[in-house]
Amino acid sequence: MDKGEATIETGATKSSEGRESKIGRVQAVGYHIPQDIVAEILAKLPAKSLMRFRCVCKTWSSLIRDPFFVKLHQNQSLNKPCKTGLLMSTKHQLFNSHFVFADHEGKQALEEDTISIPKSSNVLGIANGLACIVNDKHRISVYNLSTRESTTIPPPPQEIRFQDRLSFGFDPLANEYKIVKFCAHDKEQFEIFTLGAERWRRINRKHYNFYGGAKWYDFKEAICVNGVIYWMVKSMAESLKINLHSFDVHGEKFQQVAVPGNGLCLFSDLIQIEGCLAVIQDSECGNKFKLKMLQDYHNNVWTHKIIDIPLSPKDVRYPTLAGTLGTGEILILDDHFSGCFRLFYSDMGSKRLRSAKIALPSFFGENKWKRYYANHYSQTGENNGSWLYSASIFSFHHVENILPLKEDGQYGFI
Repeated sequence: MDKGEATIETGATKSSEGRESKIGRVQAVGYHIPQDIVAEILAKLPAKSLMRFRCVCKTWSSLIRDPFFVKLHQNQSLNKPCKTGLLMSTKHQLFNSHFVFADHEGKQALEEDTISIPKSSNVLGIANGLACIVNDKHRISVYNLSTRESTTIPPPPQEIRFQDRLSFGFDPLANEYKIVKFCAHDKEQFEIFTLGAERWRRINRKHYNFYGGAKWYDFKEAICVNGVIYWMVKSMAESLKINLHSFDVHGEKFQQVAVPGNGLCLFSDLIQIEGCLAVIQDSECGNKFKLKMLQDYHNNVWTHKIIDIPLSPKDVRYPTLAGTLGTGEILILDDHFSGCFRLFYSDMGSKRLRSAKIALPSFFGENKWKRYYANHYSQTGENNGSWLYSASIFSFHHVENILPLKEDGQYGFI
């Protein structure tokens, strides 16, 4: 062994301070490096650097793939100002959807960091840098947006049907990622898959019989906040009745969540504000939003909040409130774009406002796009004629994650 080459012994050991560590003991010829210090230094590095360092030697490759180190790096990433991720998708079968990223200062990541999603695919959810995607043949895959590794999920025992709902969530208590499959029209079709398992399993019937025999369907994307997946469902019998349903990823229990006041309407949206679920409607006066925030999920405690954004109608006539960032700022999406997309960052305390521009993938081109509903945009023909294409833009907090996935021969997106 060359001088200076480190070796590693896996298993719990004592650190220099006497603490027990799950990271292996790191030792080298002529000197000793406490394993906690090595892990803490490497955990501060970006995922891209760690992926390169896996090729240095077997020792580093084993360390970086160690489950305890993966968790340590994730905790470090959660404490950093997160990147802003945008999922720019289109229903057009000839064009891909894309993930684009900007750092916490609003600067766009390198073009090579833009990720293209296979055509005719839908994103079920994003959690801690992992994206769960299903294609038009109902094949489910999980992609790591940081390492570009992917794994294919085995098909569930019962074939996925058009009316089935698939959601993706994270359990922070058990540090597990789960895919949930259920159907509002058949109470026998509730199944769950835990990432890393070999097969799907049924969820206990007593935990999901909350539809009361009524016919419901979900009509907006689900959101996972603090280990709970929320989605809005609309009654097929009463066109204006909308309920908020939830799934506790850890306890694997469904329930209906009572929303105070007038409840939900067709124009309500679900976002994450300051680590809590928030119910929001389109702004009535352009720059003021009224929120209902779920502070305590188990006791159904809600608070009300008004957010006043320092934007004039000349800047953005119909802003979209996308949520809060790790910096404490509010993220606002533009209501129109051409060639590039504008993001606005508002400090809720000082009312300071800054903006950033994100270059768009080639499909979006230089044509004008205008928001027609929530996060949905349309491209019009000449002289504001009929719609040519429609697209949606969803924002999320991008957390770097080096969780190794079972490789199935496909790295990243096609």
